[in-house]
Amino acid sequence: MKIDLIKSILKIMQQDNVQVIKERLDVVDVIKQYLKLTPAGKYFKGLCPFHKEKSPSFMVSPDRQIWHCFGCAAGGDIFSFVMKYENVEFFDALKTLAEKAGVEIRSIATPDQKKINNLYDINRSAQEFFVKNLSGSPLDYLLNRGLKQETINEFGVGFAPNGSDNLLRHLLNAGYAVEDIERAGLVTKTERGTYWDRFRNRVMFPINNHLGKTVGFTGRIMPGEIAEVGKYVNSPETPIYHKSKILFGFDKSKNAIRDAKAAILVEGQMDFLMMWQDGVKNLAAISGTALTGDHLATLRRLADSLHLIFDNDEAGQAATERAIDLAQASDFSVKVVRLDSGKDPADFVQEKPGEISAVITGALSAMEFYFHRHLSDDSDSVRQKRGLRVVLGKIKTMFSPVERSHWIRRLSIKTGIRESDLSEELNKLPEQNMVSAPAEPLTDSLNDKQKIPRRVLISRQLVSLAAQKNWLERLQPHLEYFPVQYKDLIASGLKSVDPKIEMVFSLSSIPLEEEKFEPYFTTLILELKKEYWKEKRTAASQAVRQAEFAGDKDAVAKTEAEFDTITKEMHNL
Repeated sequence: MKIDLIKSILKIMQQDNVQVIKERLDVVDVIKQYLKLTPAGKYFKGLCPFHKEKSPSFMVSPDRQIWHCFGCAAGGDIFSFVMKYENVEFFDALKTLAEKAGVEIRSIATPDQKKINNLYDINRSAQEFFVKNLSGSPLDYLLNRGLKQETINEFGVGFAPNGSDNLLRHLLNAGYAVEDIERAGLVTKTERGTYWDRFRNRVMFPINNHLGKTVGFTGRIMPGEIAEVGKYVNSPETPIYHKSKILFGFDKSKNAIRDAKAAILVEGQMDFLMMWQDGVKNLAAISGTALTGDHLATLRRLADSLHLIFDNDEAGQAATERAIDLAQASDFSVKVVRLDSGKDPADFVQEKPGEISAVITGALSAMEFYFHRHLSDDSDSVRQKRGLRVVLGKIKTMFSPVERSHWIRRLSIKTGIRESDLSEELNKLPEQNMVSAPAEPLTDSLNDKQKIPRRVLISRQLVSLAAQKNWLERLQPHLEYFPVQYKDLIASGLKSVDPKIEMVFSLSSIPLEEEKFEPYFTTLILELKKEYWKEKRTAASQAVRQAEFAGDKDAVAKTEAEFDTITKEMHNL
C-alpha cells in the first residue's frame, strides 16, 4: 500500500512538473537546439533526425506546441522529442527539460529507484577517489603514453592505489553499506567473508552511460607489474552496467557521430583518448567485451557508416572480420582503417600527431580488407587456396549480382585466375547468411530489392512475363496501375528499354510450366492493383494527418472522404 501511495504521489508531481516545463519552454526553441529549422508559413520545417531524407518533412507547430514528421510518422511534444532524440526514458527527458526551464524536480523515490541511485552515487564517489589518487608514476605513465593533462581531467582518469581495501574504507567512511558497494562491483567477497577491492594498483578509466553517469570502470595494471588476473580488469555486470550495451566515450562523442552520420570504432580506452585528443571526435570504444548487436544498434540510430580501427595482430584482425559481418547485417556501410607498421591507434597518434584523420579518409572497403588479409603472396599453395575460398565466400554473401561480378573481376585481376573458374568455384561453396544490404552499392536501387517498392517488383515481373509470352497488349488496360517508368516502357513497346533495366528483366525471367503462365499473370495483375491502392491509401492517410496537424477542418473532411473511397476500391478487388 505504501509503495502504491508513493507511486501515485510521484505521478501527480511529475504531471505538475510537465505542465510547468511546457509553459516555460517553446517547442521551436527546444528543437532548434538539436537541429536546423526554417520558417514555413506559420510552421517551421527541417530535415527529420529520425530517418534519412533529402527534402524536409519534419514540421513544428508553434501554435499547437507539437512536432510531426510526415516521412516517418513520428511526432509528439517536447518530451517525446527529447526521449527519441537522446534515446532516454521519460524521467531522464524530464530532468533534461527541467534544467533548461529552470524547474526544480522534487520527487519521492521508490525503493527500487533509491537502490539504483545509490549505485550511481557509489560509482561517482569511487571515481572521485581514483582521481585524487592519480599522481607520481601512474600519472607519469599516462603522460608518457601521450595523454595531456586536460584530456586526463576531461575523462576523469584516475588510479586505484595498491592495498586490499583502500577504496572500501573510503566508501564506508562516506556512509555506504558494504552490500551496496559489492552490488556496484567495486569489491569482492572472499571465502572467509571479508571484502577486497576489485581494483588495486591500476590506472582507472571510468565508463559512463549515455547521460554521462559513471556506471563502471576498466583498470589497467601498471607497467612492470605482474598481473594476477589479467592486464585489464573490468567492472562486472551490475543493475546499472551492461557491457554489451555501453560504449566508452559515447556520452561525449554522440553529437559528433550524429553530425557526421559516421562512427569510428576502436578497441580500447587509450585508443579512444589519443584519437579524441588528436581531433577525431566521432568515435567510440568497445570495453570489456566483444562488439555486440546492441552496440551497433546504439550507433546505427545516429550513423550510416562505420569505420573500424582494431589492432593489427591476428586477434584484432579476426575481430575486424566479425565486426564487418555484424555491421553489414545492421545495414552499415563499413570501412576498415589500416595503420602502418602494425601499430595500434594510440601509438600511431603519439608518433604521428595530426595524421590519423587522413588515414581514416583513405580507409579500405570491407572487400578490399579481405583481399589484403587473405590474398597474401605466400608460396604455400594450401594457404593460398584457403584464403581464396574465404574471399569467394565473402563475395557470395553479397546481395547484388552486379556487385558480385565486380569483385569476381577484381579477384581475377589480383590472382590471375579466369573469372569463369572463380565463378565456378564460388558456386560450389555452401550457402551462407547474406548481409541485409550491400555495404558499398555499385549501382542504384534497381539492384537492391530491399529498397524497391513491391509495386515496382511486381511491375518488373509483369513486363518480363509479357516480353517472354508476347503479351504486351494485355498490359494496356492496366496501365494506370504501373509506376510511371513502366508506363513509358509499355507504351513504347519495350523499344526504349535502358540496358540496365533490360539486364534486370533478364534476371527476372520466370521459369514456369506452360499451363501456369496464365494464372500467374492474373495473380500478378491483382497484386499490382492491391499495391497501387495501398500506396494511394498511405498517401491519403498522410494527407489526413497533415490536415489534422494544420487544424484545417475542411481539408480533414475532404481527405477523409478520399481515404474512404480508396478503402472501398480495395474491398472491391
